[in-house]
Amino acid sequence: MIHGVGIGLSQRFYESLVAPILQQHFPKLPHAAARIGLGSEVLGYDTDMSADHDYGPCVQIFLPEAEFSETAREIMRILDLSLPDTFDGWPVRYPTNVRPSAADAGAGLLGSEHGVELYTLSAWCDRFLGRQFTADVTTHDWLSYPEQLFLTVTAGAVFRDDIGELSALRDRLRYFPRDVWLYKLAAQWGRIAEERAYIGRTGDAGDEIGSRVIAARMVGNIMRLAMLVERQYAPYPKWLGTAFARLPCAPELTETLEQILSAPDWRKREAGLFDACWFIAELQMARGVPGAIAPSVGSLHNRPFRFVDSLQIGNALRSAIADDELRELPEFGAADQFISSNFVLAVPKFSRAAVTALLDLKAELK
Repeated sequence: MIHGVGIGLSQRFYESLVAPILQQHFPKLPHAAARIGLGSEVLGYDTDMSADHDYGPCVQIFLPEAEFSETAREIMRILDLSLPDTFDGWPVRYPTNVRPSAADAGAGLLGSEHGVELYTLSAWCDRFLGRQFTADVTTHDWLSYPEQLFLTVTAGAVFRDDIGELSALRDRLRYFPRDVWLYKLAAQWGRIAEERAYIGRTGDAGDEIGSRVIAARMVGNIMRLAMLVERQYAPYPKWLGTAFARLPCAPELTETLEQILSAPDWRKREAGLFDACWFIAELQMARGVPGAIAPSVGSLHNRPFRFVDSLQIGNALRSAIADDELRELPEFGAADQFISSNFVLAVPKFSRAAVTALLDLKAELK
């Protein structure tokens, strides 16, 4: 069974075939070579099923602007003529809907029928990130995009970088700065606080389906909270469980989350949720998260429901934020904390527009 082999396949493809061709025909060509962007193999999650579309030996070659304009078409012509039909048992030429076309060359990106793609870094950023990320990434920028977008550039692997721009971009977006991280943590605890008593309230009202739906949503929120505590970007939803399973804390937390999901009644669900939140709160302290405090039992209108005081935990994290403006933001969080539409989150301009609208509204309400 294929499992996480795509990156290695692409690296061998570059080192064994593509790099020698470039060295022979363009010996002085500065470039970067990587496998980044879209695809399960970029995250290391590819399996047999991944090979049914857009899959095979693939490498992105990044050229300086001047070199791209002067030589990209000739490079691609040489590659078209020189690459074999197969490599390591995989077709070198295969269809994909994410590869640039020959018509895109004037915009700084060029593809063909095989897995070698040519880009300038600015053109790649425009295509996959929707914008350029300069040295000054603002708080607005960090909040405007889902974590899955940042994985597009920070996951995968770089095989060579003569220019240094690609490596610098990956370093720049490697993870959130301290205050943005704390704000996202506080907002995630806020999401849990919103429904902290709902598993019990729906169950007490005889709404077993509603209790289960809320429990499943809370498990997802806790998984994303764990990703934040461990300082790992959360991927596209279909890979969230896979990414969570690789966290250092997962072996201790997974059983509790499974018990929440399979619990036969709301009281057991509530107990599991309590234990999971208690565990995450203690994990924050163990990881040295600024502002982390010991968990305590919360209450709501003296109702007989048991939950961790997530509001208190979130407020303590918020108090540790040094940036005054960020500390005072409402707890809507970043784009992927209040938007659930995969369609919106997949289009950077859409998610940024949503965050901008909220920030503008806050400014109007001052």
